[in-house]
Order: sequence, then structure tokens, then C-alpha cells
Amino acid sequence: MHLSKSKKDESNFAIKTIEKLTILGNPKTVQSLQKEIEIMRVLDHPKIIKLYEVYENEAFIHLVLEYLSGGELFQQLQKRGAYSESDAATIMRCILEALEYCHRRYIIHRDLKPENLILM
Repeated sequence: MHLSKSKKDESNFAIKTIEKLTILGNPKTVQSLQKEIEIMRVLDHPKIIKLYEVYENEAFIHLVLEYLSGGELFQQLQKRGAYSESDAATIMRCILEALEYCHRRYIIHRDLKPENLILM
């Protein structure tokens, strides 16, 4: 991930870059990425990262995502050691709200882990 700034208003975005050479040899990986992009385009929930744009050239696919400054939950757990019961409940509520939103749309995450949960 790379941090980028809008030329219009200086707002921050996260850019996820995928090198095509790493996925083109595996049709399942290409299909998975296409499906992920398709799903992310339709999701609109305050607890789910937003996909704003997808740019593609011969070598790379660039996903322009909402920038969340809190880092991965995994990193925060390593730093803090533990969360208070109140903080843990708040985090769990956010996760469960996002999951409920997805499940109502018949979308399943399939890879929930602290490394994949980004904090605001």
C-alpha cells in the first residue's frame, strides 16, 4: 500500500498496486481479483473500506482506496498487548455491523483475521 494525496483537495488515499505478472499465470487468482473489485464497487458502508477507482496499465492494476490511518488491528494488538473490554467491544461491534451488511447482500469475507482489519 502507498499513501497518495488528491490534487484537488489534498485528501489522502491508499493505493494498492498489484503486479500483473504475479497473477496472470493463475486464472483463479485473476478471477478472484476481478470478483473482489466487483464486490468492492457495490459496497457502501461506513465500516467497510471504500474503493474509489481502479486504474490499469500493461504491468499493474492500481486500486484507489479510502485511507484509514489506524493501521492493521494485528499491528495495534502487537503494540498495545491488549484492548480493554470496552475497546474490544467497540471493535467487535464494528466488525459485526460490517459483516451483517455483507451477509444481507450474500457476500462472505472468507479471510477474516486481524491482519485484514484496518482501523480508522
